[in-house]
Amino acid sequence: MADAEYESEMDKGRAALTAKDFRAAYRHFGRAHNLGHDVLADHLAAHRGLLATAWKQRRLDRAVAQLFLMGGAALFDRDQRKPVR
Repeated sequence: MADAEYESEMDKGRAALTAKDFRAAYRHFGRAHNLGHDVLADHLAAHRGLLATAWKQRRLDRAVAQLFLMGGAALFDRDQRKPVR
């Protein structure tokens, strides 16, 4: 169930980003981040969505924060459950 919810939120985030609805994109990628925290690849994909949103908004502060968080996740996070895909 969480996997389907994660994918749904990522899809909604990508659609909102394409439509330039940055507030909705940030919200959906944020939800996906929370749902995908247990799987490193999902966690990093959500951060990439948040980074893309920040970049398209020209929000350098948020973009730098996402890069920092992605680096920390890549270095210190471990999968707590295996991806179902």
